[in-house]
Amino acid sequence: MAKNPYDQSIFDMQPAAKSQGPIECLGMAFENNEKRREYFLEKLREKLKDPEFRKIEGFPIGSDEDILALSDPPYYTACPNPFIADFIKRYGKPYDPSKPYSREPFAADVSEGKNDPIYNAHSYHTKVPHKAIMRYILHYTEPGDVVFDGFCGTGMAGVAAQLCGDRRAISSLGYPLTADGSILDQDKQEISRCGERVPVLNDLSPAATLIAAGYNLTTDSKGFAQLAKKLLDKFNGKYGWMYETWDPKTGATCPIDFTIWSEVFSCPHCAGELEFWNLAWDEESGTLADQPICTHCSAEVSKRDLVRRTTTYYDKAVKATRTRQVLRPVEIRYQHQGTKKSKKPDKDDIAALEKIEKLIGSIEYPKELMMFVPEGEEWGDLYRGYHEGISRTHDFHLPRQLVAFSLLWRMADDLPKEEMKRLWRFTLQSVVVSFTRRNRFRKKAYSQVNTNLSGTLYVGSTISEPSPTYVLTGKIKRFGNAIPKGGSAVAITTQSLASVLIPENSVDYVFIDPPFGDNLPYAELNFLWEAWLRVFTNSGQDAVVSGKQRKDLAVYANMMTDCLKQVYRVLKPGRWVTVEFHNSKNAVWTAIQEALGRAGLIIADVSVLDKGMKTKKQMHAKAVDKDLVISAYKPNGGLEKRFQLQAGTEEGVWDFIRTHLRQLPVFIVKGGFGQMIAERQQVLLFDRMVAFHVQRGVSVPLSAGDFYQGLAQRFPERDGMYFLPEQVAEYERKRMTSRELLQLDLFVSDEASAIQWLKQQIVRKPQTFQELQPQFMRETQGGWQKYEKPLELSELLEQNFLRYDGNGEVPSQTHSYLSTNFKELRNLPKDDERLRAKGKDRWYVPDPNKVGDLEKLRERSLLKEFEDYRTSSQKRLKIFRIEAVRAGFKKAWQERDYATIITVARKIPEDVLQEDPKLLMWYDQAMTRTGRE
Repeated sequence: MAKNPYDQSIFDMQPAAKSQGPIECLGMAFENNEKRREYFLEKLREKLKDPEFRKIEGFPIGSDEDILALSDPPYYTACPNPFIADFIKRYGKPYDPSKPYSREPFAADVSEGKNDPIYNAHSYHTKVPHKAIMRYILHYTEPGDVVFDGFCGTGMAGVAAQLCGDRRAISSLGYPLTADGSILDQDKQEISRCGERVPVLNDLSPAATLIAAGYNLTTDSKGFAQLAKKLLDKFNGKYGWMYETWDPKTGATCPIDFTIWSEVFSCPHCAGELEFWNLAWDEESGTLADQPICTHCSAEVSKRDLVRRTTTYYDKAVKATRTRQVLRPVEIRYQHQGTKKSKKPDKDDIAALEKIEKLIGSIEYPKELMMFVPEGEEWGDLYRGYHEGISRTHDFHLPRQLVAFSLLWRMADDLPKEEMKRLWRFTLQSVVVSFTRRNRFRKKAYSQVNTNLSGTLYVGSTISEPSPTYVLTGKIKRFGNAIPKGGSAVAITTQSLASVLIPENSVDYVFIDPPFGDNLPYAELNFLWEAWLRVFTNSGQDAVVSGKQRKDLAVYANMMTDCLKQVYRVLKPGRWVTVEFHNSKNAVWTAIQEALGRAGLIIADVSVLDKGMKTKKQMHAKAVDKDLVISAYKPNGGLEKRFQLQAGTEEGVWDFIRTHLRQLPVFIVKGGFGQMIAERQQVLLFDRMVAFHVQRGVSVPLSAGDFYQGLAQRFPERDGMYFLPEQVAEYERKRMTSRELLQLDLFVSDEASAIQWLKQQIVRKPQTFQELQPQFMRETQGGWQKYEKPLELSELLEQNFLRYDGNGEVPSQTHSYLSTNFKELRNLPKDDERLRAKGKDRWYVPDPNKVGDLEKLRERSLLKEFEDYRTSSQKRLKIFRIEAVRAGFKKAWQERDYATIITVARKIPEDVLQEDPKLLMWYDQAMTRTGRE
């Protein structure tokens, strides 16, 4: 082990604050916090010796000593937390089915920005603002409830849970509070109560859980800020010379703010040496040119065509000769008597850099081979040379960066209190990018701190190397206000969500922001952080889509299902889970929905969360910049028990629908307008009912037509939505207070959406073919899905709607629609000739009580087409009717003909199967059943 280059005087801080007096932890009394930690560390040390404990899924990669050094048990462990069950027993509330609990899904769209000091205290690849999460927690929980986040990242859900007890934080959300802690809505009705909730946090990444611990377990942020300033002063007292330069005019010694480094290339035309900075930087405009001119041959060159220059060197860390890119310092930005200045590096600056490089042999630093190199997702541009010579963690650091960061990191070892050690690592971890080559020079940036491209490991051609003083001064100053005071009732564990050690039915609410497909390779991105912690993510359990890791969408869906099954297991019956979703790919969206269903959770609402600022991934990949929020619930125990007795019967169907309707929002207002609630429409109610049966291996006892007829007979309908009888009065009362009921926006791209669009048009008033045709052509001009067999308007009308042809009596349903939509006809008798004229040849939506026969005719037609697909000799179906495939899969599943489902599924394009939630459900169930039987 290398010698600590610091004198012990570096750590001669002011005496540590006196240890607090006796404390209670999990029902045990301790003399002070240090004694508590010693006791539980020893318990954790014993647990780490158990081989079975280390076999828990997602157990991080690291030695016992390194895991113990990061941990603060029983509240935080850098491995699976064996104390969580005791923690929940002490702070949680046992499940009591006799106590009523009822919440509608939080259906309002949420918008919260990212400029809050708490949010910005530590950067991470993705995170949800804590203020947004507070709204969900306040809606679904009461003070003292256990809130669980299984993909916690930086631990914002924990911060939100604790701030639910902060009156000022609640008021900042716009909620009025009463003196006794009641939280009111705009109508002065109580919606929640002020009081801390109990967070339980989990993440696969040790880097993430350390950040979460910093945010949630800090008790003395202001005291740490004072200590951190002293640490920085001590560093500068001994090593400040590394970041000093001479002012050319006065000869005064000046502190460096940052140094700009440039990559060196060769001209593709004349092979002349080109410093990218001098080639592309325009001093007058202060910008980098897109098409610079070679200073040797005057040829116009693009960066893509430039040839990177490399050099060989002996790397003492690995005892081998290696190759790396040529980099040079090209400009120093410094301060002289409060004035910002710049200069080109002189011989003294170069000599200082050479002196610093000699220190590398006397310090400790991580040398691990980078994860997945050279095949990592973020090494996709390797062929362009972006990462040439970068295969180990220390390769990301310039020599001065490596020396300075290592010296700063080691300062934690001798700090007097464990909380201070953790917070110093937390602080340095938040700025480690500023001490790497990933820190790009940004010409118009307010600051040169953490200027990397977020969500990538990209290394640019111009690097900004700021000094520790430049990086840390402002962050330390803001730390006291940026980190909220945490409580002791927080538990943090490091493992796969699929193996959490949480008791069954013990969690009151779950908020998760899981990894979504191939958006971000978290384990790879966290590797640099974790190299300094010496505890690494178990990437085998990272739920991502990655060709390099041999994880396709099906593997991702299975991993997410395993995780969500744990969410289902630990969640109390009847309680809610909020899934924050961000991905622009339909297939990933479908996989998440399928995983929720497989786990037993039932989706009740999908809303929007606007986090305010776009990430680099969103801006450059044209990904959507608003997240979707899925609200799902675990059916209460009564429904599940009753369903076991009623499975496969009509009563089982209606029992589920009654329970599901009770969970849905009754009325949603946005901007003064009422909103259609998609989940209350007959089609989605039917889909949810079918999924509930299929995912429990039970035959669906009703066809669509019979279901729609039974729905109309049992539940009142308003505006195309269905309600429980006791919900209707509330809906009608709130409906009168809104200006208008807005229909759902529909984009017609296939048969199902075309039918829904036609229904929207005809339900307003019956219309003739001639009236509908121009509207239909306009709506479908964007084209159908490339695989979808296009249907004529006449076909869609004949198979899904009824028409009054002018011969004989006007059907009662037509009279109802006409008298509703034409004021002048409301009081006319049915046989009035004017009424006949208005109704002649108009299409109308069938009465739900009489829709059965029409549905049976349509289903017969669909199944006939499906039979053609089944018997076709084609290996791949290029054009087909997806509604026919859905109908065929449903019938085959009812008949336990799983082979037919699998056969036809293999004939349709893979992307179609993966992006259609209904087809994917039938297919996955068929594969599962085939494996079992």
